Amino acid sequence: MQDRLSPRFGAKVFQFTVERKYYWDMLRLEGPLRLLPQPRGRLPSYCAGAAAAVILLATNLFLGHTQFCRHAVIAALGIALGTILQGVCLLTEEYLHHLVSRYHGSLPRMLRACFSGAPLLLGVVVVLVLWAGSLQLKLADWYVVAMTGGFSLLLKAFGIMSPTPVEISEICEQRKINVAHGLAWSFYTGYLKIVLPKLVDSIEQYHRHKGNSSTLRHRDSWRLHIVIPLSAFIPDKLEEADRRVRFHDNLPEIAIDRAGVRRRVYKHSVYAVLDHQGQPHHCVLEYATPLQTLYLMSQDSSAGLSSEERRQQVLLFIHTLQGILEESVECRNRYRLIVLDDEREQEGEPDPYFLSKTILKQLQQEEREEYPVAPPRDKLFKPEVLSRVPTLMISDDLPSPLRDPVEMNDPSLGPIHQWK
Repeated sequence: MQDRLSPRFGAKVFQFTVERKYYWDMLRLEGPLRLLPQPRGRLPSYCAGAAAAVILLATNLFLGHTQFCRHAVIAALGIALGTILQGVCLLTEEYLHHLVSRYHGSLPRMLRACFSGAPLLLGVVVVLVLWAGSLQLKLADWYVVAMTGGFSLLLKAFGIMSPTPVEISEICEQRKINVAHGLAWSFYTGYLKIVLPKLVDSIEQYHRHKGNSSTLRHRDSWRLHIVIPLSAFIPDKLEEADRRVRFHDNLPEIAIDRAGVRRRVYKHSVYAVLDHQGQPHHCVLEYATPLQTLYLMSQDSSAGLSSEERRQQVLLFIHTLQGILEESVECRNRYRLIVLDDEREQEGEPDPYFLSKTILKQLQQEEREEYPVAPPRDKLFKPEVLSRVPTLMISDDLPSPLRDPVEMNDPSLGPIHQWK
């Protein structure tokens, strides 16, 4: 208990807080990381609500209350009729061809899938019909309702009222059904979650085997540096992308039983990145292999992934992977994401050492990181020899809880320790 509440523990917590906040600031402010997409807000909904309110109020002023109510009911009934007919059309396809394969023969599930917000829609229709009865709509008014519903179906059939790319993207991001989400989670659960907790032990074992080698002598570089090119193009060898990035050695292999494979092997490679003076800087380095899937999908017409969509998926992959790793206590502070804006580099005059310069910049930032150091224990505590005779010792310190701390993660403030 004393170790947990000692100044050394407090300094470690503060150091961890500063490091994490520093890293999040780096992610927000520097280089191509500024391109990371942020979650979409509610501004379109607010704009739509404001525009609808202005239009309805203006129409009410010009037409008068009675005429406004009549035309509003006609328009609303027409839109509701079109929505119901659209659901019936969808229901026909689903019932005839997909009831068993997609819904396991469940009619309620199929109805919920075809009629979005069915209870609310039914309630709106009932209210509108009752309101129409009180207004005593004429036969010509019901014709207008039918025509509005018919035109709504035509617009849907020709794709004019289909969701826009922005709406589709928003739905996919909210429900986390993008390709990038799957790739990021697969990369984490199938690889990073396995190897990152063992990275420090692997490097220490490497030092023991090599006899305290000067390679990776700074603990600041004891992280897995993951290179993520925005083009998603990944060469098989890093030397092919930059001659100043040279393979140095492999860390000891990590063998575990995985998915029926006995002693499946995972390992990392150590690279020497040369600066402009030819001095080597060593780090554990590799590309994010799931990006190969995105690149190959964009090269295959049957996948239907354009180069622009691929770029958006890469950015979303970075954003998702960053969030996953920051929430993982096992992986946090054991990695660095190095985003490589190689597309912009290809547009201008190519720099043959662009990769090495980007990596060196990251390594230099890690070396410059400074953390507070715990004050000496003798300045905080004055040990005294206790008498053998029991005495009553009263402390001015506030009582401390006796339970373990629970970490509360806040990306903007760093980890906050709260006591149970």
